[in-house]
Amino acid sequence: MKAKVPITIRLLTTALRILGAVSPQLASRWVYHLWFTTHRFAEPKRETRWREQAQQFNLPHKYGPLAMYSWGEGPLVLLVHGWNGRGTQMGGFAVSLAKAGYRAIAFDAPGHGRTPGNSSTIFRIIDAVNVIANEFGPLKGVVAHSFGAMVIARALGTQLTAEKVVCINPATHLDFLIESFCNTLKITPRTRSAFLRRLEKHYGSDIGIQISAEENVAGLSVPALIIHDVDDYEVPWQQGERLANAWPESRFTKTQGLGHRRSLRDRATIEKAVNFIADGSTV
Repeated sequence: MKAKVPITIRLLTTALRILGAVSPQLASRWVYHLWFTTHRFAEPKRETRWREQAQQFNLPHKYGPLAMYSWGEGPLVLLVHGWNGRGTQMGGFAVSLAKAGYRAIAFDAPGHGRTPGNSSTIFRIIDAVNVIANEFGPLKGVVAHSFGAMVIARALGTQLTAEKVVCINPATHLDFLIESFCNTLKITPRTRSAFLRRLEKHYGSDIGIQISAEENVAGLSVPALIIHDVDDYEVPWQQGERLANAWPESRFTKTQGLGHRRSLRDRATIEKAVNFIADGSTV
């Protein structure tokens, strides 16, 4: 069954279509603002239980104090959520890692969860990752979900070091994100072109290359496990396959029937991630 489009999205798409017909440049300013705007969603009970098992504290950061969550003691594993996500979404991995003898740390990225702000960028989140690694590292491993994989790929390609990486249902490149975003809001081609010009003006004409996960992992020697569900309708599994093909020391495995977020609480997926970080196996 096709999901019903929320009334707010329908109103927004109508307004953007009308404005785009009159002034694509003006519409692109609105689209640019929406691109960086974040949204928060209610924390389900399972995440509340995971959060209550964690040590909770704030870590100073130039974009506002980062809400931090820590489980267990031992070698450090950093957990990175996706866009519009929150650290507690990674609680299933955190609890299992803690039982296996690791310290798992998750955080709410700038503009997400309990961290202040209503907008964010990949570069702000990368900076937060580097601050956390500098404060608590070295990193035994990283587990990243969705957009978090692009964050980690860029961080590893520039400054961050880790012994192993696990990516769950990863997004990999800007073109896909823009296409998905513009399709959701039914943005006209003229407005889309104006938005892209605005994005490149602020971040450089090579912004797509800068944040491409495939580009950033191409020279890495860190081992990676990439898991993608074939029934992920938000980020198609081919994105994970592309990342695995670009990552020299990686393994790719597919799951089925979990979609984009249920993978984060799937016992088999969590077990594979923990085993890979522990000894490089996926059994």
